[in-house]
Amino acid sequence: MTQDSVKSSRQSAHLERRRAALIVSAQDTIAERGPEVTIEDLAASARVSIATLYKHFGSKEGLLAAAIVDVLQRWEAWMTEAVSDLPTEIEQFVAGARLGVRGHEFQPEFARIGLSVLRTTLIDLDALTVDLGARVERLVADGVIRVDQIERRTRLFLACLVDEFIRQGSLPKPKPDEADAVVEVALSLVGFTPARARKLVKAPLSPLGGPSQ
Repeated sequence: MTQDSVKSSRQSAHLERRRAALIVSAQDTIAERGPEVTIEDLAASARVSIATLYKHFGSKEGLLAAAIVDVLQRWEAWMTEAVSDLPTEIEQFVAGARLGVRGHEFQPEFARIGLSVLRTTLIDLDALTVDLGARVERLVADGVIRVDQIERRTRLFLACLVDEFIRQGSLPKPKPDEADAVVEVALSLVGFTPARARKLVKAPLSPLGGPSQ
């Protein structure tokens, strides 16, 4: 590796660390100030100029988009780890959905950031259904469930979960039974029979939901 390539690699790593720090700062600011957050607020909290934010993200919307992608990726990583010891993919799928909707109960600080980001910027469900749709396709391929129009059904399923996650965040205290009831109903959209959905949703989540941040 030449001296120039080493220098370039170090610069790239520095920029990535800087960008990641700006995203975390933005998430904290959004969680604190809510949907009315301005680019000035974001810059002041990060202790950088507005021009610096534009350099890294292009616009306020670009920064908000990066913030929500990061939240969702970390959220997905937490849920994947939490359910990884369950014996079957169908159990992992349902437990992951329940943990996502009940995030305010299991990961309140992280859920607060996620909720504020969701309220601040429009969520692109099409972008989020790719991995979820792939899981549904595997369940169909394995004969675990039978369903057509997978992409459309997955989008509706996810919309139900996001809506209930937002609703749970507006309550004085999370209501796990109501959250699970929504997951149970939503499972019918992706091919689960009422009996199977009810059985899977009644399974204990503890200790799956322990903090992992």
